[in-house]
Amino acid sequence: MPGRLELLAGNTRFQVTVGIVIFVTLVGLIGPHFTRDPTDRLGGRYDPPCWKFKLGTDNAGRDVWSQLVNGIQNSLMVGGIAGGIAIVIAFLMGGVGGYKGGLTDEGINTVCNIFLVLPVIPMLIVLSRLAGRRTLFMVALIISILMWAGAARAIRSQVLSLKERGFVDLARISGKGDVSILFLEILPNMLAYVVIQFFSIVGGAIVTEAGISMLGLGPTTVSTLGSMLHWTIMKQAIHGGVWWWFVPPGLIVLFFTGSLFMVGSTIDDALNPKLRGVL
Repeated sequence: MPGRLELLAGNTRFQVTVGIVIFVTLVGLIGPHFTRDPTDRLGGRYDPPCWKFKLGTDNAGRDVWSQLVNGIQNSLMVGGIAGGIAIVIAFLMGGVGGYKGGLTDEGINTVCNIFLVLPVIPMLIVLSRLAGRRTLFMVALIISILMWAGAARAIRSQVLSLKERGFVDLARISGKGDVSILFLEILPNMLAYVVIQFFSIVGGAIVTEAGISMLGLGPTTVSTLGSMLHWTIMKQAIHGGVWWWFVPPGLIVLFFTGSLFMVGSTIDDALNPKLRGVL
């Protein structure tokens, strides 16, 4: 394992992408404590970036920087909650199916296939519209329910491989039960792959939330990066050249989620001996 860690530590792509993820996360976690209330009207209409307003103001004179920082925090919460719920469902479904095999595996596999072919965005639009008043947690929950299947399939394939290893046979001989073997023997040996799947779901959840929020179907109780983009569209900020309102949230979504996917890909390369030469 130290060799793999050294590969990751010395990889420029990994260093840059992890740095972007950490920086954006810290801005979202710490920034809201040091910014103005994003709903306060403190400036003029569409004031450009200046010393007082780092990213200018919107159509109502509100500080765009404060909106951005709070939007990052709420988007991270959507991604984290959706990722946490989805990865738990994915491990339970994929892990149990792969370990038990037989009819259990076939039944779970069928459920996974159904969720995999569901059109996620149209389903989210319908569910979000039916929900009426949508909290951040509600949106994250809906996203997680529709995004766990892909991770479950990946986890299942790992469990199918690991359950044939000697340490699992030794655990069975020693009298350990299926639950103990799955969670205490197999899970620790595939934790890195679970983390990769978690990163992937978090990135996908943030992009998905931004997409439905741009349509006006995201959380109604808080502001996110997607809702910022929604209002820039509604107020025609793009046509008005108010770049400081729509460019920053778009770039954050692009670079943060792209970096998350890249971190997961780089970790996968380090763990996969067949890809070791391309890391």
